[in-house]
Amino acid sequence: MTAFQHATADTADLSPQLNGLLGEGVVSAVLFSSDGLPLACADGLGREAIERSCAVVAGLYSLQRNFAEFCHVAPGTLPMSRVQTIDFGTHTVLVLAAGHNSGLALAVEGGVVHPNTQLALSKALKLTKALEPFLASRDRQPHRA
Repeated sequence: MTAFQHATADTADLSPQLNGLLGEGVVSAVLFSSDGLPLACADGLGREAIERSCAVVAGLYSLQRNFAEFCHVAPGTLPMSRVQTIDFGTHTVLVLAAGHNSGLALAVEGGVVHPNTQLALSKALKLTKALEPFLASRDRQPHRA
């Protein structure tokens, strides 16, 4: 278990920081745990959409754990990707490593080479670098009956 001596995403409200990412093409932002639970979100999505979005992006985030064999490296030796990009042409989804057991996902208007996407990525990387310790999610404790 990881011990934290400070507030983390599962104990603090980080919605204001995510709201700061909205605009200039960014239409949604969610902070999620590695097991797909919402930790924080920007304004604009309903609760069910937030939960579905977090589950989906956590699944994308976990894919890279299975790429070691494909890349011909030993399991567990492939470093976590800093950013995953999904380009839908008119919109781009960015999935970033945020902190221990957490990730940040943004939905941006514009394709992967659109200036909106480049600006959103820059802002998201600055946020994750500045707040990384606070974007973490504590390890879950097993339920004991």
